[in-house]
Amino acid sequence: MLPLSSSAVRFLFAGLLAAPLVAQTQIGGGACNSSSLNGTYAVSISGRQVNNSGTFTSVLQANGLATFDGLSAVTITLTEDTNQVVGMSANSSGAYSVQANCAAAVTITSGGSATLNVMVYNQGKDFLLTGSDATYSYTGSGVAQPLAQPTGCSAATLSGVYTFNATGFTLATNSVSGIANGAGLLQFDGQSHMTANVSTVTGGATTSALSLSGSYTLSSNCTGSAALTDSNSHSFVLSFTIYSVTAANTNFFASLAQAGNLLMIGGGHSPYAQPPGGTCGTSSLNGAYSLTLSGRGISEAGNFTGSYQGIGMATFDGNGNVTLAGTANTNLGQGNAFSYTGTYSLPSNCSGTLTIATTGTATFTLVVWDSGSQFDIVGSDATYVYSGSGNNIHPVACAAATLSGEYTFTASGFTLSGSMQNGSQDEAGVLEFDGQGNLTAKYTDTQSGATPVSDSAMGTYTVTSACLASATLKDPSGTSNALNFVIFGLHGETLDALEANSQFVRTGSAHSAFTNPSQSIGNVASYAYSSTPPGSVFTLFGQNLATKPADAVTRTLPTTLLNTTVTVNGELAPLFYVDTLQIDAQMPWDIPGNTVASVIVTNGTSISNAAAVYVPATGTPGISVYSTDHAVVVNANGGLNSGSNEASVGDEVVVYFTGGGPVTSQIEPVSGSPAGLGLSPVTGDNSVMVGGAEATVKYMGLTPGSIGLYQANFIVPQLAKGTYPVVITIAGEASNNPVMNVSN
Repeated sequence: MLPLSSSAVRFLFAGLLAAPLVAQTQIGGGACNSSSLNGTYAVSISGRQVNNSGTFTSVLQANGLATFDGLSAVTITLTEDTNQVVGMSANSSGAYSVQANCAAAVTITSGGSATLNVMVYNQGKDFLLTGSDATYSYTGSGVAQPLAQPTGCSAATLSGVYTFNATGFTLATNSVSGIANGAGLLQFDGQSHMTANVSTVTGGATTSALSLSGSYTLSSNCTGSAALTDSNSHSFVLSFTIYSVTAANTNFFASLAQAGNLLMIGGGHSPYAQPPGGTCGTSSLNGAYSLTLSGRGISEAGNFTGSYQGIGMATFDGNGNVTLAGTANTNLGQGNAFSYTGTYSLPSNCSGTLTIATTGTATFTLVVWDSGSQFDIVGSDATYVYSGSGNNIHPVACAAATLSGEYTFTASGFTLSGSMQNGSQDEAGVLEFDGQGNLTAKYTDTQSGATPVSDSAMGTYTVTSACLASATLKDPSGTSNALNFVIFGLHGETLDALEANSQFVRTGSAHSAFTNPSQSIGNVASYAYSSTPPGSVFTLFGQNLATKPADAVTRTLPTTLLNTTVTVNGELAPLFYVDTLQIDAQMPWDIPGNTVASVIVTNGTSISNAAAVYVPATGTPGISVYSTDHAVVVNANGGLNSGSNEASVGDEVVVYFTGGGPVTSQIEPVSGSPAGLGLSPVTGDNSVMVGGAEATVKYMGLTPGSIGLYQANFIVPQLAKGTYPVVITIAGEASNNPVMNVSN
């Protein structure tokens, strides 16, 4: 089959572009309201009381449920462990309100009196919190809790092996006497029996094995507990709240306590998909992982002797060698670079060891979960008892525009007087990045027994290609604050963070309040992120992008429609279509591949924040779609493939797509101009699969006379009559899989 005429192609492609897709997010932000918190959330909360001498006087750990009615009322049901009592039920209720920037306030008025700052993200599915009452400073998190099945959870919901990690305290006569962190494995039989094998690390670099067994119960609301004993008949209580149950992963908050002796809070995770399960090995950890590493020193009298808060990268070689590097703050000094090398081993049960050289030798228990994409560690050296975690899901590369839009955040730490820690202090607020190196912050600081203090700050930030960032902010008093970030998540939507000045050190995390702006730019046909190679057509969602809808009406695309322009790395992009919420444009042909580009929209005098888009060097095809899931395929008879106009086996048909990448052509493509009338085949190895059967490709390349449109001419393979997915692959990158109809 010959390519369609240029006029037919322009009509087809312009029609697809002119019909706006459903807006996903807004480069300029979004808006939360009270309905953003709606339903039941699994919650984990820690509380601590530290006096002005830096002595722990009381600690609390809890997990359970928080239920928001979507209007203004909240109820919280927890199982609490403190240095005085374990396994205590606590119920409270109050009111909440949510600001447009996703910062919420919860006021508890029944069952206690407390004020909580709740930072919402992930479209209301998750939140972080800080707060205080007369006794404690609180930190915590919440995750929307879907039921495991229509009838909820049961003992069978937990079955198999789960990794466990936790941080906490040792106790003596109801007082804090040191640190207790733990990591290991929990095994549930699905019928109410379980075992726990946890390596615990306490002050003085002491590690011991804790082997427990007993029975557990799990309510339909996915909260549960276990009564456990060790070989000496000492009693322990494990409280847990499940927040996800999927074929890929089951996760839960968990607290482990022994009255008068031990308090730990953390979580449990499926190492691998269950079933069928899997096994770990040294190669399960391979590559660069974001890293948080926190260390504490607490004397037998409950006094702080030091703290260590670091973030950076952990790099595993898959053969047992590891490097930890980043930036650390301590009570003795801030902004110190660290780099530790060491070794690790990981047996098949996903619980192993890691050893590095710090000021001495530090030995960690290492647990790996989520099929090797995440890990947790607990350990110690002569100075600190440590806990840490890592995640290898991060952007391909980063730039200033990777940090763009609003991030809700919380951070927890300690106030300083010289080198002495003299109290606990937490912070919650919103960071707003403009994508071009400027940052503003609005936040509230809380301490137990003190009135919350709200403030703001402004400053600048920088981002490295390795996804590390730093910022300097000044508040209205002129105080300078240093921040360090590690960027991770596929789109840069999550940050590990350090904050410090001479008066405090804090560590925390931040999350895009709305869908990250980078996710607002994708292949116009598939809306796949990182699928916009040079010459491709991309769609961009935002707010106030244009004054009204407008289509390009000239054969050569304009770079201005109405008063709207789009720049990519400062170069004007050709425009197909603009509207208030969406723009369709062409990625200029001369934007280098395998780079992170900065995209900015200007509407009259209004300029958007910059958003990052990764520009691949090879094809990343997206097949054009109509009627939700049907590929734009033109049959041999010239008609559009459909259920009433099927293609026959052996016919040559054409499927249209964008994102084909580099081509071989006698006439070099020009941005915004129609492709030449000759053939311009893609340079990458390519194939077309229909219903899993490989088709014979006659031509794959630019559609003559089109702008940014590609086509694949192929022979329909031998298939029975039916509806089949179509997949194009170029240079190893597969497209979306819309369907076509085959008659025989």
